[in-house]
Amino acid sequence: MDEVALVLDILSSNWASNATALVSAGTISSSHAVTPEFIDIRSTTANKANRVDLGRYPATIVVFEDSQNIEYPTIHYDLKNETYSFTIHIRVLHDERSGFDSSYGKDRLRAIYLILSRVIEGSRRGYTASDGSKFNQLFLGSRNESNDRGKKLFGYKITLEAKRFAISIP
Repeated sequence: MDEVALVLDILSSNWASNATALVSAGTISSSHAVTPEFIDIRSTTANKANRVDLGRYPATIVVFEDSQNIEYPTIHYDLKNETYSFTIHIRVLHDERSGFDSSYGKDRLRAIYLILSRVIEGSRRGYTASDGSKFNQLFLGSRNESNDRGKKLFGYKITLEAKRFAISIP
């Protein structure tokens, strides 16, 4: 599994349980504990990467890889450590679903962010997918707002750093 698919696997496979936990704790409203559409930016499937109709989904999360850094920590260069940087975009549309609630989009965005951060923080000491692909460490980085008031679009841009250690070189 490639790195972006692994991040998407972490999010999608742990989303429901973390959303339920936050609702049970009273941190978020059950109406905003929705499962977003997870999008790999490299997808060639129609309506899955280039242009997405946000009105079809309660929220969208787009993941793409920014960079990879390789370090050789031994004198013999027989092992390497890899560090990956990802950008995660959360998008929520404040549309007719909001009814008369003027803070619907902001509340939904906050709920989606809290679930995402709980999923990543729960996997910060490592995550192994069903096919054996894994990250040894995950760290949430900075968060920036990316809103478009004219289109009633609320969003966050979040950085994620993932590390793999002691990968042997053949």
